[in-house]
Amino acid sequence: MDEAIRNKQLVRESIERVWGQQRIEEVEREVERYLAPGFIDHGALPGTAPGPAGFADGVRRLLAAFPDARNEIHDIVAEDDRVVVRWTMTGTHTGGGLGIPATGRAVRITGITMSRVVDGRIAEHWIYRDDIAMLRQLGLMPSPSSAG
Repeated sequence: MDEAIRNKQLVRESIERVWGQQRIEEVEREVERYLAPGFIDHGALPGTAPGPAGFADGVRRLLAAFPDARNEIHDIVAEDDRVVVRWTMTGTHTGGGLGIPATGRAVRITGITMSRVVDGRIAEHWIYRDDIAMLRQLGLMPSPSSAG
């Protein structure tokens, strides 16, 4: 099997297992399974520690804020050691995991993540998600039509 196909499978499985984890206490174990010890998260939430432990903490915080979060992969493309995923996350903001009181509002966030895979583990990734859309959907930022 070629390297790009193996890397696509690894990244897809990591998204399904880490973000699909319904037991927050299991997140760190799943993260350690897929991320290299020196993992670099170029899109970490503010105040997140470096490495796999910091990434696991960020996942736990997001899942605490959106306990019903679901991730859908639309596209996944790989070449050599890089894997790019276009995805959508939906969920209801019923928890305070992001330091924002729960709003009870549903969100739909789109994003793209590029990962670099080394020796069968994700060594680093870059994430581009529509945080402004999320803030607007949560009622924490005015939409362009209402800001006038």
